[in-house]
Amino acid sequence: MAFEVFDDVAFYWFLMSVLIVFLAPASCVAINGQLGRNRSRRCDWTADLQSCRAKNQQLNRQKQKERVNNLFSVQSVLFWGGWLLFMYLLTQLQSKQGLEMASFDPFKILEIEGDAEPSDVKKAFRRLSLVFHPDKNPGNKEAEQKFILIAKAHEVLTDEKTRENYEKFGNPDGYHGTSVTIGLPSFLTAKENELGILVVYFVLLIVVIPLVVGLWWRKSSKYLEDGIMQGTAYRFWRQLQETTAAKYIPGILASAMEYGELVPRKNFQAQDLDRLYKTVQEQFVKNQGDTIPDILKVKTLLYSFMLREKIPASLTEDLNVILEHLPTLLQGLLNISLDQRFVTSTCHILEFSQLVTQAIWFHDPMAVVRQLPHLADRHFRLVAKQKLTITQLQQLKELDAEKKEELLKEMPDELRKDVEQVIQSLPDVDVQLKWEVEDEAGIYENDVLNLSVRVDRKHYPDDYTRMADQDEASDPLLTKVEMSEEEIEEILAKIDDEEEREARREELLEEDRELWFAKQERKRELARARARGGKGWFASGAPPRVVHAPFYPYERTEQWYVMLVDTKSGKLIHHTKLITHNAVETVVLRFLAPKEGLYQYEVLVKNNSYIGADKKLPFKIQIDKPPVEEAVSAEAAAAAAEAAEQEEEEEEEQEYERGNEEERKWSCWE
Repeated sequence: MAFEVFDDVAFYWFLMSVLIVFLAPASCVAINGQLGRNRSRRCDWTADLQSCRAKNQQLNRQKQKERVNNLFSVQSVLFWGGWLLFMYLLTQLQSKQGLEMASFDPFKILEIEGDAEPSDVKKAFRRLSLVFHPDKNPGNKEAEQKFILIAKAHEVLTDEKTRENYEKFGNPDGYHGTSVTIGLPSFLTAKENELGILVVYFVLLIVVIPLVVGLWWRKSSKYLEDGIMQGTAYRFWRQLQETTAAKYIPGILASAMEYGELVPRKNFQAQDLDRLYKTVQEQFVKNQGDTIPDILKVKTLLYSFMLREKIPASLTEDLNVILEHLPTLLQGLLNISLDQRFVTSTCHILEFSQLVTQAIWFHDPMAVVRQLPHLADRHFRLVAKQKLTITQLQQLKELDAEKKEELLKEMPDELRKDVEQVIQSLPDVDVQLKWEVEDEAGIYENDVLNLSVRVDRKHYPDDYTRMADQDEASDPLLTKVEMSEEEIEEILAKIDDEEEREARREELLEEDRELWFAKQERKRELARARARGGKGWFASGAPPRVVHAPFYPYERTEQWYVMLVDTKSGKLIHHTKLITHNAVETVVLRFLAPKEGLYQYEVLVKNNSYIGADKKLPFKIQIDKPPVEEAVSAEAAAAAAEAAEQEEEEEEEQEYERGNEEERKWSCWE
């Protein structure tokens, strides 16, 4: 078997194949990302507001800067470098085509047919020799190589033995076995490159790869799944208590290790920071880390932002960094609170998130009104003068037209339109509850309770979820109701024959089952029809809704949480997050029914961005003891299980005794 050590063309094909495996999906991701940015998959109703114009302009400048930086990022350099290498290899392939990878074909070299006579071979040789002879092409390496091939082809085809070998075996020298090549470039086998290749191999294998893996592991092991450092999570866990008040949250967040690395205290900021600290010093609440300069700096900047104090230019960039990472840290703190089933702390964390998003101080009686744009102190004095107590956004939406006109009468029309649009677009949430136990009419001890919480965000644009309710409410099939057990028993009571009664019962139950399946199929048909008609965000869901937060320098989107709380014990029974951004979303909270009694619960629906938009729905559930038949069957099942367990234990004891007896027999025999 003939064996070649290297083959440049094969190596080029191999390397191009490897490159395309990575470049093709990377290109698809890049194109899809670009198309996604062009589609602007977010519901930004604040884009045209005067109150958010400066913020949006700043965000657009940041996005443009990010795009420029992304062009020179490591990923972009590797991506475009990969495509350039691919194109280079392609050109090299074209230049080498017909050399290494092409088989030796004397007929093709001499440009004659496969059945050419010897005279035709000689004519072709003389003709091509006149063109490619080295004497006629001095210094032309390609012509010299071509002439060598022409001479070899002439020699093969004019000698009867070599021509016969070529026609039989494809080789002028006869059969030589299989020819194998390795797809490696020729420079790897060059003797003068041996030392350099060994050094490169050693550096890559012993230094570069372990270093890259070590750096990646060191960075990834510092962070948890929710994006915060492990040290930060430990600090949060140590400081967070079951009843931590909202005013302590800034100090807890300021202790994050991320801030110590990103915004350490610098000497040139000392004077500005001291003056800012004196401005907010009266509002300070003591936390554990107040004596640490870096933590004190972050806390001072957070206080100043919430009090809407003017931030010195030397500290503006640091404040932006703090606010950029704040949502991630807040989410991490919230997860710690939820994991420990803290109700009060969880509510206070979300309340702080609302306050910092809107840049409003704690316990401000005008907090709800301050979320409106373009309002000055005189407007707040007017609200106080009218003795308006507004603690919910719904009260702001339902404000009397005369009072609203008096409040905004001196405001220019353009700014007034802003205010009215914001009032109209602020959250308006309707929550409906329904609880049941599957396949049971009542609720008994140890039943699995299914609490359905339907959240209708009325301020969201209509989408397929709200259209689904409208379609179902008007569809004649979906408005049909399955028969209740009482109705079935009433019908069966009129039948005297027991066999006929049982047969009729099966018929009624079968009709109910068929009706249920027909309803499910009808719902799917309506959903497909809405998708074909292009109604709403059926396929991919609605985009996230941008929050009106003109003071917050970064874009925030609405997030909603649902919590089930036992009112008497104050314990968190269940919690979840609304994962879609559709107008209507229903979540099911499942929990085990407690012992017999009347229990009072609360469902809390809270958001992360707006003050006065949360909902609290108290409700009561009566838990009964299971019916006698069920109790007896349960007792019988428990007794049967206990008897079976005793039998198994007795059998095990008997086997153990038999084993000991056999062992004694063998010992006696020995």
